[in-house]
Amino acid sequence: MTGPGPALLEVRDLAQHFGGLKAVDSVNLSIHEGEIVSVIGPNGAGKTTFFNVLTGVYPGTRGDILFEGRPIRGLPSHDIVARGVARTFQNIRLFSCMTALENVMVGRHSRTSQFLLGPLLRTRAYREEESAVESLAKEFLDFVGLRALGNELAKNLPYGAQRKLEVARALASEPKLLILDEPTAGMNQTECSDLVALARRVRERGVTVLLIEHQMRVVMDISDRVFVFDYGVKIAEGKPRQVVADARVIEAYLGREGA
Repeated sequence: MTGPGPALLEVRDLAQHFGGLKAVDSVNLSIHEGEIVSVIGPNGAGKTTFFNVLTGVYPGTRGDILFEGRPIRGLPSHDIVARGVARTFQNIRLFSCMTALENVMVGRHSRTSQFLLGPLLRTRAYREEESAVESLAKEFLDFVGLRALGNELAKNLPYGAQRKLEVARALASEPKLLILDEPTAGMNQTECSDLVALARRVRERGVTVLLIEHQMRVVMDISDRVFVFDYGVKIAEGKPRQVVADARVIEAYLGREGA
């Protein structure tokens, strides 16, 4: 990687308050095209809430979110996906009684044009589009290493494969920014290494990656830059080795000496 491209995502004075609880407050940051950026912080630091505001789960209390220079804060989640932002979740949210292939096809339907009459009447245009969706879904399963498991029900897949399936489903929407919420949670070392390699391949496809990650070995290995949250506030940012040596970050994780 020769250097970051133009700003893809800009966050300005972003806040999400729940009554008197400031889950996210006064956050400013930018993410550039082609980066892999990690968000870290202690439990309860506001990381997932921040992701939920970015992706339309929460509307945000104030501030601006610009994606490719266009405001997206407060848009419905499906509109944000249509703009080019896709995500996975901390707790896996697959369609458990659908096959792996069908799960990825669902992700692709955000880019299809046949909605009501086509599926009802099974028009030629609908059948052709569904065939194209299935072919592309198989390509994404192959990309994440799950092509042989396409006909397996999602609930029957091993845990690590379910994580990869979520990535494949998100990629099927053709995102420019892929947001991963704790993608290596519950994984063993081999599975973590596979996920890190997958994130790099995603970046090679031209997709920028933003993730929450608790395993510092993964953060140090994969990140171009790191943002650190504590009590809903961004307290540090920079290269991984700079961030882990920051006194504020050490304090956030370990507490003040003598406290």
